[in-house]
Amino acid sequence: MHKPWLMVLLVFVVLAAACGGGEGLSSTSIPTPSALRTQTLTPTAVTSPTLTPQATDGTEPLPLSLGETAGLPPNVALIVEIGCAHCDGPTAGLVRVYRDSSGQIRVDSLFNAHENTEADPGSFITSFALDSDASEIVVALCSTPEKCAWLGYAAPDAKTTLFRSLDGGVTWSEYALLQGDHRVVAVTNSGVLLLGPLNTEGEKVWLFPSGDAVEAPPGGRWPLSLAGGELFWLTEEGRLLRSDGSLFLDLGPTSPLLTQAKYHRNPSEQSLLVFFWRETLEPQTGRYYLGLVGRDGGLGQVFSLPPPGWVVPGPWLDSTRMVASVEVASYLSPEVATRYPEGYMGNVLAIIDLEERTINPIVDPFLDPPFAWGRNYVQAVLRGPFARVVGTGSCLNVRAEPGAAGQVLGCAADGVLLRDTGETQEVDGVTWLRVITPAGLEGWASTVYLER
Repeated sequence: MHKPWLMVLLVFVVLAAACGGGEGLSSTSIPTPSALRTQTLTPTAVTSPTLTPQATDGTEPLPLSLGETAGLPPNVALIVEIGCAHCDGPTAGLVRVYRDSSGQIRVDSLFNAHENTEADPGSFITSFALDSDASEIVVALCSTPEKCAWLGYAAPDAKTTLFRSLDGGVTWSEYALLQGDHRVVAVTNSGVLLLGPLNTEGEKVWLFPSGDAVEAPPGGRWPLSLAGGELFWLTEEGRLLRSDGSLFLDLGPTSPLLTQAKYHRNPSEQSLLVFFWRETLEPQTGRYYLGLVGRDGGLGQVFSLPPPGWVVPGPWLDSTRMVASVEVASYLSPEVATRYPEGYMGNVLAIIDLEERTINPIVDPFLDPPFAWGRNYVQAVLRGPFARVVGTGSCLNVRAEPGAAGQVLGCAADGVLLRDTGETQEVDGVTWLRVITPAGLEGWASTVYLER
């Protein structure tokens, strides 16, 4: 079974960070880590309420229970990482799931190592990162599969190719070719945060394309999260440190062992969602908890998960609900679980309602490929309603004003989901819709080429 703590050393949690900008860069003049400058990522101004700290020892966490099966929420699109659930193999791809204008569930493949690239047939995804709304996604691909290693040591002459999308994963371009095995940590407003080259004396955390090195504080071993511009570091003891070395979170020696942390912007507050595990309870299976941590490091509410299952939390749907990946065996009612073959190992998505304290599994479409038998980790929630670009054969102009004479601000490829504001105007017999692109560009597009 693919458990979170098995991957903490190599798979870095992709967190919501400020949107990266700029144009695609060529693969020439790539900086080498041995000649890096040093840069410290500092927090950006973020306003958030302080959560009231609550002790984990001596305080009974609020229990979450299995609720009714839920449907895929309307007016949202989920970006889901797929891959083997019962092994520690690499990511198989990124998929977008949403309900189209007719209410039918649509599943779109966004990135696959062999469908989107001309890479060696044995190439595989080593890591990826995306910003909060998935407007920018960066994928690292092992370009020399005989030299790379998913779990283990890479050869010094391994190569990594970065691919980048600026429209929510619909179109991709080669961003850079790097010498060595590099892993993507996060997409930031300062560039793409990378770790590498792995297993060499020059291994560093650094920013592409600037080449600036990001130094770990004393005791910091692994870059774990990037929240509002601040990079956190996980220690071997399971503590979280700020970039300046100060303690951000310590659950104590008798408290749960921190195994994973994800930062997602809550629509009503800025909070750090922490996923952690206590070994001391039920040692055969462990016991899992969800905790909310404020920007100041104060521990707020703590929720216990029904044993023996575990949850990989994802982004927020609203101020009290988030989406997550949950084990089929633990979180499906017997009548629903019978739809799976005996011995099934895999995850479905679920809505965790912290106000109602329920875990509500989303069964469809996760019974079928490409999700069946998969890990299915939610990486981003895109909020609609949407207008899908269709039938252009290339791309649809987004203009500053309604009408063919309006200045072209950008061009959205077929398959891109534009945010439908509902505002329309008729110009020369054509209906124009005010839309927002994945990158946040606001303009007008002809409804002739929109599915809404």
